[in-house]
Amino acid sequence: MSAKYSVSKAIITGGAQGLGAVIGERLASEGISVSLLDMNETGAKETAEKLTASTGTPVYGFKCDVTDRAQLREAWQAAADAMGGLDTYIGNAGITRDKMFHKLTDDDWDLVIKVNLTGVFEGLRASAPWLRTEGAGRVVLISSVVAKMGNLGQMNYIAAKAGVVGLVRSGATELARFGTTVNGIRPGFIETAMTKAMPEAAQAKMAENPLGRAGQPEDIAGAVAYLCSDDAAFVTGHIVDVNGGLDM
Repeated sequence: MSAKYSVSKAIITGGAQGLGAVIGERLASEGISVSLLDMNETGAKETAEKLTASTGTPVYGFKCDVTDRAQLREAWQAAADAMGGLDTYIGNAGITRDKMFHKLTDDDWDLVIKVNLTGVFEGLRASAPWLRTEGAGRVVLISSVVAKMGNLGQMNYIAAKAGVVGLVRSGATELARFGTTVNGIRPGFIETAMTKAMPEAAQAKMAENPLGRAGQPEDIAGAVAYLCSDDAAFVTGHIVDVNGGLDM
């Protein structure tokens, strides 16, 4: 039985490929109109066309650099205009610049914080005019299991992803009175283009969890779909760990 959805118009950052594209596919398959925002405009539009064809639900693609506030606001407005509004924001865009902390350059630190934390906040702020109206609204922000358990060589990434948890808690408190829920997901190690760039030794550890396998983007997309559905209408300020039991 398909879940019921009171929301119908979603923005997903980092949507051209990988986790964002799979989340977009899942939401579109549930009948939710989706706008995929990504620095890769061509990729976002091509993915949108494919998902529109495969799901039968309108999916749009827009260029958006989440570190450029003006461009982000323009992309948000363009997406809302295309969809006839906005009631759901999935903050997924993220990058890594992994090094032991004493080797991190200023750019390594600044860019990861700008994309993975400030960019997520700016998306939430840009969504405010729509999410602060009466009626159902959904926000799902993507954190990481390492924000809970730590990891070698990822201090910049972990600091940003831990900050995302703070955005969830605060956002849930501020938006509850408007009927908008705000939740987060801490994925474990998921097989994506980003994790494939990790050293082989690190990739080998991806399946070291009680379920004995690496996570798939569909695992995260399913959790996002649940948090956007009416089944989760009384869930807010919550962080869902989707990690195969890696950190219990």
